[in-house]
Amino acid sequence: MDVLGRSQLNYVVQSYIGKRIMIVVPSQSIGQDVDAEGRSNHLFLNRQIICRSNTDNQAMLGLPYSYTTGRNWCRHHIHGFVGDESFGMELICWSPDSLEGLQEVAAWYVQKYGAHHVLFISLKGDTKIWNYEDARIIGHRKLGPWQADYIELYGQMVVDDLKCKGYTYQCTSIEEDYRLVRTPYCDRSNLDDLGQLSSHLGTDHILFIPALNYQVEGRTMQQYLSFLDVPYDKVNHSFETGEALVYYVLYVRHCRLKLVLDVLQLLVDDGDNKLLLYVTPEGNLYALRRNMSIQQSYGVFSRTSYESVFTGMNRGGLQIHIDEEFNYNRPNMFTRMGGAMILGQIAKGLK
Repeated sequence: MDVLGRSQLNYVVQSYIGKRIMIVVPSQSIGQDVDAEGRSNHLFLNRQIICRSNTDNQAMLGLPYSYTTGRNWCRHHIHGFVGDESFGMELICWSPDSLEGLQEVAAWYVQKYGAHHVLFISLKGDTKIWNYEDARIIGHRKLGPWQADYIELYGQMVVDDLKCKGYTYQCTSIEEDYRLVRTPYCDRSNLDDLGQLSSHLGTDHILFIPALNYQVEGRTMQQYLSFLDVPYDKVNHSFETGEALVYYVLYVRHCRLKLVLDVLQLLVDDGDNKLLLYVTPEGNLYALRRNMSIQQSYGVFSRTSYESVFTGMNRGGLQIHIDEEFNYNRPNMFTRMGGAMILGQIAKGLK
């Protein structure tokens, strides 16, 4: 590892010590090379792998909901080489209140990529190796206070786990938090009034849907949102003209986007002139038509560009504030299971 790589690693890890607990895990198998386009977009591909349903249910079951949908964590991609081939790992920074959830994430990566070890960094910066057998921790090895060289020590353990004899792992660099990589030009300031949006920006597809006060096939919008099983915020918009609008801000994982758009197409009334807005994981803001196709681009998302969409419609000044009485709670298992059946029937009817 060169001086720059060591400096980058120390800077990133030290910024989380005292705030987060961390693990380092492999994010690919040896020989699973990634082309230039794939390498720049590896995070998008990883999200598809993590989210996919039906094709890899066993792996999917190992991931806690706090990882697949929650956003109170950060991830940095670590670049390196094994011999002449690129080899990536992930630094995952987690809430110290949920060690068990982090261990579940570690177990998923271990199973997915065939490794038997995970590097763990405690809240105080103490570093150890967790030893795994399948998805179970069977022991650990203490390394001591954090050092950047531990990344290459761990990387070599993974190489040995994968039975690549004669090959050496070398770390080259570490990226910024992947949400910032996905949306490098977004202004994230002044977004508190939009709930958890800042945490999802760069990771999820974000949809602004006006609250509907009518029923569709005997069910309310809130019921359909429960069936869809996506987290959301409720945001109030007040204009100088006296008009008030309520929007639901949906945070949608890539694997559920098509289903969510299909259901919204069913819910939204063609005669309703309220805006439907969409923010891509890359941070671009669009208006959608009622059939969920893109109608107009408003450039890169920010508080200013978002407000300008509304104020440009002769409604006067705009005030935005989160509905503080609303707290999102994930639907219970029975609602989700029943909702999946209902949405499956709806999806068939839309084909």
